[in-house]
Amino acid sequence: MSNALLPEFQLKHGSHGWRAELPNAPRFFGRVISLVIDTRMTPTEPRVLPEISKSHASLVHTVLPALARLLPRVEEEMKSYHQDHEPAFQDFLDRPHIWLDYECDGKTWSFVVGRTDNPDFGYHADFRGLEFIELWAAD
Repeated sequence: MSNALLPEFQLKHGSHGWRAELPNAPRFFGRVISLVIDTRMTPTEPRVLPEISKSHASLVHTVLPALARLLPRVEEEMKSYHQDHEPAFQDFLDRPHIWLDYECDGKTWSFVVGRTDNPDFGYHADFRGLEFIELWAAD
């Protein structure tokens, strides 16, 4: 188990890295948030799932204490994104999570939200440290 640097989480391995539910964290439009830390680019290479890096762990410890003040910004950005064409977008939100890429630089991360009506679609709120950069969406 890759919890040596993040012992406070019940991390489970996935195809690209590690995942933990954050039941005590603030909620996103009422939904529980997860933490997803990718430690490899593909599901099979390298063969053994790499451990979480120090830069991943450091970034998690930076982001989580600030989450309560960051999430309202993401919610407002999503409302603005949908205001003219899909006022009921919240009904379709799925799997909100903090995502750290396998190429973690210790600063950049995304808050990603899927949709129940399009499982390959995702909204990405990109951050550098605690600074919001942009919201974008794609398949």
